[in-house]
Amino acid sequence: MTAWSERVPLVVFGDDWGRHVSSMQHVFRAIVTRQPVVWVNAIGHRPPRLSVADARRAWGKVRAALRPRPPASGPIGPAPQVIVEPRVLPWHQRRAVRAVNGWSLTRAIRGALVTHGLTEPPVVVTGSPPSVEVLGRLGERAAVYFCMDDFLHLPGVSAAMIAPLEQRLLERVDAVVATAESLTRSKRPRSGRAFYLPQGVNYEHFAAARPIPPEMARLPRPRIGFAGGVSACCDLDLIRRVADAVPHGSVVLVGPVSVDPAPLDRPNVHLLGARPYAELPAYVQAFDVGIIPYTLSEWTVAVDPLKLLEYLAAGIPVVTTAIPEVHKYRDAACVAESAGAFVHAVVAAAGENKDAARHRGQAVARRHTWEHRADELLRILEGLVAAPGAPVAVA
Repeated sequence: MTAWSERVPLVVFGDDWGRHVSSMQHVFRAIVTRQPVVWVNAIGHRPPRLSVADARRAWGKVRAALRPRPPASGPIGPAPQVIVEPRVLPWHQRRAVRAVNGWSLTRAIRGALVTHGLTEPPVVVTGSPPSVEVLGRLGERAAVYFCMDDFLHLPGVSAAMIAPLEQRLLERVDAVVATAESLTRSKRPRSGRAFYLPQGVNYEHFAAARPIPPEMARLPRPRIGFAGGVSACCDLDLIRRVADAVPHGSVVLVGPVSVDPAPLDRPNVHLLGARPYAELPAYVQAFDVGIIPYTLSEWTVAVDPLKLLEYLAAGIPVVTTAIPEVHKYRDAACVAESAGAFVHAVVAAAGENKDAARHRGQAVARRHTWEHRADELLRILEGLVAAPGAPVAVA
């Protein structure tokens, strides 16, 4: 048996496949045609609350576990060969629950491997600290923590529950792969091996020309747009200042709203809500400027915003606040160091030559596709399997 072959399965602990289009789903969409992937749906990062949303989510998980369906291709392309719907309890802070969950997950994954004829020892890639209970039970060749956020500062996650699990995970994995440079330092594993793998972009999806949605076409230009969740990481006062600076234009927010939008009460601010991923490029292409109005916080210091490369692929100018991860794209995006500079840059970008911005941005985005990120991740995994304990060179 060779150290690596096309039959080496990757067991991946991610989020619910197809429910949200996450970074892990993007990168593994580009891998599933090359390696067999056993994808384990979300196992939870906080205890459930007494809410309608949590009740619906729990019922959906129960139905999926009782009536598993074969994976289907989604809006980003092919699905993994195998999707495991975990049968776990969400109270990971309790030792007895962890023991039961570890047994249940191991049994389900082993069964999936056998059923699909995947006999070679797997490589485990996990984005979920509670999966630590499975490590060492699958005979895995290597285990990697794919770290996309600092869970200890991420809203909606129980830091008290996740912190000890993440620490145990860092003690047991062979390496960390992180989407932010700060995470390669703050989430250093005991092995000392941490690799930086920034976000990528589904280039063709955002670059292919789309008709302008009618609700966008009706809005006065310039259209200053934000595509993403309007959440605690957004500086609503800054967005309001932008709206005041373009009184005859439009500020358009495309995405779910999880904070009180009262500060955005302006006649030229339009909250359109979430749109399906398949339709999102049409909205982004209708922006005259794409903005990333994030505050600098313990959360955003480790955020590499997906939308920056998506804006560039769509061919629009980009203005962003100066969170650490955006500086690598300074040649293609305007990084504003202050609120005043941000507003000034937005107004200037709305009047700049769109052809020049499009060519500059798309040239950058083409170099950072998810296919390129998949190549880099596979190179890391192959290096870990080939030489356990040795440094891995990544181009």
